Amino acid sequence: MASTLTLEGDLATVDLRTNITTQGSVAAPSTIVPAGRTKIKRIMVAASSEGLADGASVFLLRIGGNAVRGGESVITVAAAGRIAVQSGSDAAAQFVPALVLNDVDIEVTPSDTLSIAAEMCGSDTGTGHIVVTLFFGT
Repeated sequence: MASTLTLEGDLATVDLRTNITTQGSVAAPSTIVPAGRTKIKRIMVAASSEGLADGASVFLLRIGGNAVRGGESVITVAAAGRIAVQSGSDAAAQFVPALVLNDVDIEVTPSDTLSIAAEMCGSDTGTGHIVVTLFFGT
């Protein structure tokens, strides 16, 4: 069984917890912790919004479910913002680099189920999108 789990999804509006359950063309990837793995050792995550409205957004990643020992972990993973441009100007590109967290050591129960969710907070700057990869170890 793979030692990673990658999930992605859209965040339609702010202040709404959204379960992240897809993986590109895979509609329902397994969210079961691989056998023999007892920790989430590393997390890679990227999040951004369309930037269709002015404001500032912050993105939260929520790692929970029966598999997580000690309860859900909530991690701030990104922020994005947009300011209206002056007439005759072009809007600046919205660039939000990926975040890599090493040695996170979130304890999990092998062969149990994770629940991965995300939330966009602050201003609604357009539909957000998030992708996360969890790396499992012992």
